[in-house]
Amino acid sequence: MRRCDIVIVGGGIGGSALGTALAGDGLDVVVLEASERYEDRVRGESMLPWGVKEARDLGVEDLLLDAGAHIAGTWVHYDSDVPLEVTEANPIPVGMIVPGVAGSLNLRHPEACTALSSAAASAGAEVIRGVSDVRVTAGPEPSLRYTRADETVDITARLVVGADGRNSAIRRQLDIPLHRQEETHLVAGLLIEGLEGIVPDEQDFLASEADLFMAAFHQGNGQLRIYLMPGVAQRHRFSGSGGLEEFRRSCAFGCLPFADDLVRANPAGPLAAFPGDDSWTDEPFVEGVVLVGDAAGWNDPIIGQGLSIAMRDARTVRDVVRAGNVAPSAFAGYATERGERMRRLRFCAAFMASAFATDGKDRPARRARFFELQQAEPLMMGLLGGLFGGPENGPPEAFDGRLMNALWNGRVPVPAVSEAG
Repeated sequence: MRRCDIVIVGGGIGGSALGTALAGDGLDVVVLEASERYEDRVRGESMLPWGVKEARDLGVEDLLLDAGAHIAGTWVHYDSDVPLEVTEANPIPVGMIVPGVAGSLNLRHPEACTALSSAAASAGAEVIRGVSDVRVTAGPEPSLRYTRADETVDITARLVVGADGRNSAIRRQLDIPLHRQEETHLVAGLLIEGLEGIVPDEQDFLASEADLFMAAFHQGNGQLRIYLMPGVAQRHRFSGSGGLEEFRRSCAFGCLPFADDLVRANPAGPLAAFPGDDSWTDEPFVEGVVLVGDAAGWNDPIIGQGLSIAMRDARTVRDVVRAGNVAPSAFAGYATERGERMRRLRFCAAFMASAFATDGKDRPARRARFFELQQAEPLMMGLLGGLFGGPENGPPEAFDGRLMNALWNGRVPVPAVSEAG
């Protein structure tokens, strides 16, 4: 039977980053990954500044940069009701939010996973691909069994880390409850290419108009990942045999000065759609096993927090392991911090979805109120600062519901001082 310090189930971005860090600390680490090669998942490719800071603390930021990651120091939000000159004069300075972090970091999921998995192996981890039928037994000396090439292998370890994604087998086997907030919109994504010198690559952008919200992230070399987010009433808009052409036609936002170029650009990857839902676990651990990343619950991707969440999870678990105690009590702080982090991000995602993606006849009015709040309401700075700089950095009042009330009802939020008084 193989014995080691740490077994990580899932060699994606979070699992491989954690494996790299722990193997670099001199621990005997085994990383188990189901896929033989990393596929384009049409997500998991833009890391916001607070996540970049976590990646730096884990020691993997430079690995991603060396793999070709693109840095965006500013974001621009185009809207059909905002004059273009106003939009371009007011970019979001994402490169000024976290000290020492130049901006958000974009890298396609396959390249990021490959770079981090290779780094884990170089650091001394045993990375095993093509694994199936993983079975875990929790306890003070957890054990794990898996199959590879018709061979069954048993491992015991000090700690098992479940980094096996949304459909985590580890989470299900251990009956860790997953709470889920239903989707209010869909997210469809497509990688396009041939945009060198056409779409400014020093900034990522958002765009909003009547019935769609767009988010776009540069991948370097003239490639751009575009996401379109319709409400659930249009859940099949980009599916079926005509889905790709409908997606391309729908990129012709009137507020974008380069809309026609997006429509004409060549697809460079698959078109995929997934629900804009949200989930969380109250206690992402049992004795001998801890969950990280999507296995522990995910945030609605409309605000692009997934990679940052995974980096924070990996860095926190790395710190617990470094301290030497992996008993359940050692992960209580992780559960508490993650719970509040996900609660705040859940509010942020619901707020952004309500403003730009949730169905309803008053959708244009909600968009207009969003921009009014952005200009006049101080709590909006706290919410946006939390999105880019880390949710713990915004004031509690930015996540308590008053901004949502103002968005839906047009009423100015009650100041925190008055409420307390």
